[in-house]
Parts: sequence; C-alpha cells; structure tokens
Amino acid sequence: MSLATRFQNKTVIVSGGADGMGAACVRQLAYEGAKVFALDVKADLAEQLAGELRAQGGDVTAIAADVMDEVQLEAAIAKAIESADGQVDALINIAGGSAAGLISEIDLNTWDRLYRLNVRSTLIACRSVIPAMRTQRKGAIVTMASISGLRGDPEWAAYNASKAAIISLTQSLAWEEGRYGIRVNVICPGPVASERMLATISAEELAEYNNATALGRIGRADELAEAILFLVSDQSSFVTGASLVADGGLTATTAQPTAFGRKLKAGLIPES
Repeated sequence: MSLATRFQNKTVIVSGGADGMGAACVRQLAYEGAKVFALDVKADLAEQLAGELRAQGGDVTAIAADVMDEVQLEAAIAKAIESADGQVDALINIAGGSAAGLISEIDLNTWDRLYRLNVRSTLIACRSVIPAMRTQRKGAIVTMASISGLRGDPEWAAYNASKAAIISLTQSLAWEEGRYGIRVNVICPGPVASERMLATISAEELAEYNNATALGRIGRADELAEAILFLVSDQSSFVTGASLVADGGLTATTAQPTAFGRKLKAGLIPES
C-alpha cells in the first residue's frame, strides 16, 4: 500500500467502522497514513477489515464495542487513546440505526432505543475524546446525521428526530469546544448504496431513489467517506458547526410538481 500523507501521524477513531460508510472511512484513512481504531459491535468483521489493511501496510486496530453500552464505549475509546500515547486527532461517529413507525403508533421503547443508539452514543463518544483534544488544543469530530435531520418524513419521525438532535448537539458542541481548537461537524447523506439498504429494497424502489436525485443515482460509501474525511482533515480548518449535505441534489428541490418533472417522467427530456 502506497500511503498518502494527509493523515500521516494522525490518530483517528471510527465508531461503526466494520462495514458500510465506516469501513470506507477506515480504508481511506489507512491509505492516507492515519493510525486508525475501528470500533464496532461486529467484532469479527472489524478484525477482518483491520487484518486486511494491516497486510497492506496500514495501521488499523479493531476494538469490540457496543455503542449502546456506555461502559463499553467509554472503555473502547480510552483504550484507543491510551494505545496512541494519549493522542486523538479525530473522532468519526458512524454507528447508528433507524426505525419506522407512525408517531401515533410507534412503540415508545423503539423510540427510546433509537435515541440511545443515535444520540446518546454520540454524546458519550464526544465526551470521551474531549479531554485529550482539549489538552492538545486541537481535534476534529464528525458525526453521521442525515438529510432526514433537516426535513420531516412520514413514518420516520423517530429517525428524523434523532438525526435532528445530532445536528443541534453538534452546533452546541462546536461553540463550547471551539476555543480549544476543536472542530465539530456533521455529514448529512442522502440515500447510499450500502449492503443493508440494497438488501431491503426492490429494484423498483432503487429506481425511485435514483430518480429522486439530480445526479440520477444514489451515493456510494466511498463518496461519503471522502466528504467525511474532508471535514476531519486540516483542509477544513475553518469549518465548524456545519452540516455538510451530500445527497446528489435530492434536497436541492422543493419537490413540488413542475413541468420539468412531468416531462422527465414522460421521457421528453433526453438523458445526458
């Protein structure tokens, strides 16, 4: 592996680093010279990824941790920081989940579980790295939000609300920690072609998602990883409290009926 230098001598912790966008971040960070700690409840998968990247010259360590377990999560992050001699340059919070249900019908235990999985785990992870980052007088945190945190969707209120909470939490944390040189941002993806998503939708539904974007396709995990890595790199040194939307243009329209949309649906607008 020919390592680049953007993250040379940097230590980065990635929660949910075993697969999907988390694994894409771990791969790219390793390629660019970072010392990476991949935290995930899927311990075997995380270790398989770490072993593969170490064989290629990367510096990647897998740590088993369930972000729903406060003690496990804090211990995993402490272990990573200790292994890096107290250094932590970036935290990337990818771990999370979703749940569907009408507001009038959703089980409150499901609502509470999603809040713990998406919001509380983010809070705990951020609190766990802040002391070291304050000591260094620098650091970057990026958390997985969603365009669903910027808009409302029927049957997805629990998910939307948790992602909106992450965005608000990030904005507050950016102000609280900015004086210590710590930057805090969120990434807001649209639909991404992860294994989990593709396994749960039909070909017709995939076509609907594709057609909902200005680019005519959903995103890839490696594309989102590039956006996330920009936010944790020194290239974004004056960016904090921001919500970076990466959705192929999905939210760039009001979604109101238009003549353009009718022509597109009828095939009257040629493909590029």
